[in-house]
Amino acid sequence: MATATRTDIRERIEHEAKVAGMRRFARPSIEAVERRRLQLWAITITVIAAMAGATVIASIAHANTVEWLRPSTLRIAIIGLALGFSAYAIEKEVHLHRLSRLLMDERVLSSALSNRLQQHGELTAAGRAVNSVLDLHEVLDVILSSALELLRVETGSVMLIEGEDDGAELVAVAARGNNDIVLGSRVGLGESIAGRVAHSREPLLLSGRVDDELYPGHQERIVAPHSAMSVPLVNRGQLLGVINVSSFGERSFDEHDLQLLCLLAEQVAAAITNARLYEAERVHVAQLLELDRTKTQFVASVSHELRTPLTSIRGALSASRRATDVEQRNELLDVIDRQTQRLAAMVEEMLTAARLERKGAMPILRRIDLAALVRLVALDSQVAGRPVEVRAPQRCEIRADPESMRRIVGNLIENAHKYGVPPVRVTVEPAGDKVLLSVLDNGTGVPPAEREKIFERFYRSDRTATSRPGIGLGLPIVRGLVEAAGGTVWVEDAPGGGAAFRVALKVRPLDEQEVEPCTAGQRS
Repeated sequence: MATATRTDIRERIEHEAKVAGMRRFARPSIEAVERRRLQLWAITITVIAAMAGATVIASIAHANTVEWLRPSTLRIAIIGLALGFSAYAIEKEVHLHRLSRLLMDERVLSSALSNRLQQHGELTAAGRAVNSVLDLHEVLDVILSSALELLRVETGSVMLIEGEDDGAELVAVAARGNNDIVLGSRVGLGESIAGRVAHSREPLLLSGRVDDELYPGHQERIVAPHSAMSVPLVNRGQLLGVINVSSFGERSFDEHDLQLLCLLAEQVAAAITNARLYEAERVHVAQLLELDRTKTQFVASVSHELRTPLTSIRGALSASRRATDVEQRNELLDVIDRQTQRLAAMVEEMLTAARLERKGAMPILRRIDLAALVRLVALDSQVAGRPVEVRAPQRCEIRADPESMRRIVGNLIENAHKYGVPPVRVTVEPAGDKVLLSVLDNGTGVPPAEREKIFERFYRSDRTATSRPGIGLGLPIVRGLVEAAGGTVWVEDAPGGGAAFRVALKVRPLDEQEVEPCTAGQRS
């Protein structure tokens, strides 16, 4: 549109220059037109003055015998010539005036186009700068710097969306200049200026004082900006946030500035999306590296743990072949039996972990007496040389899978003996619609930084990885079984020191079945 207008102006300039008698100028300037105008009027005044003098002379001259040389005839002729030349001069003046105005329009248009090209060049440079970094914090800093530099102001902010649906809010993540916005401050969608822009997804240009009725929730600044703009950041239909700029000087934003900020906002939204994708990929790569490390550690632990019982079994078998005493051979067979059970337990742990990872069929929940089950598992542990103190009510009925509960209680007791210090205590406490199962020890406890990690598959603390046997699946299996039963498990400091592993299970509605008996024949 601007190019077509400029071409039309050039054609009209060439036409007016020809009519005004300035053909020798390839591109006449305003100064040349003014000189031409001065020359025209100087000649016009001179000619009119000369003709006026000739008229006077003709008037006072003697009568002439020649009719057309008589004074009256000469006066009429001279006046006619003066009027004709004046008409010619006025016509040229009109064309020169048009030419001067067209040249002025062309100069203004050229200046505007030059400024537009400069701004678009700055916009392109800002876009390159914004897309040159991938770290989100650096991107936000570059975004704000580029926007303020592009618009020749010093105050602005970037607010990003957090949350979803009705709970979504704008959070200030970057701010510069004379800004009352505090980093981390929140604005609901539809509230204040930024919230309204985010809700409507329409850019906004403001000048002067803000009407509080139009923008509820707006906080009046101590020093109000002279002019301000707020533009939504949208990428592929997804609202990411809002960018705001303010002018506290004489600078007043116009529609062109708003359009320029909108163009920058499109690039900004794409840059924020790319930075978030990069951040997510970086986290994903870190998780893959950590998973690879833990799996490598797991393979090493499993190899070590399998080698120990296998070595004992091979040694016992070799020794049993040479043994002549029946009692000695029975002891060797007991060694083989214990180590075989140890191998079977490790294999069962790995199979259970695999089943939980697949999230296949849920266990069948039955009506069981949790207190009786805990006492039974504690008795098994006592027989195995790991004493346990139990504090539980006479009965505590819940719905759960008996085998899963035996595994949960057994793994927690074994973990307490392996990593803690006796005495190991197990408590069962009804708490409203839940039952709290706790396993406590008197050890050093679990550092806060590791209280979530110990429930991850294959994770083993650096403090215990080389000093304690295990493959890092006991606690992950506990969490998987507890969650399958609809409960939660966590670890905290025990009263008086040590670790307290707690399992909260919901008390489900009981069916008509009898309480699942916990007999010796069902021991694991």
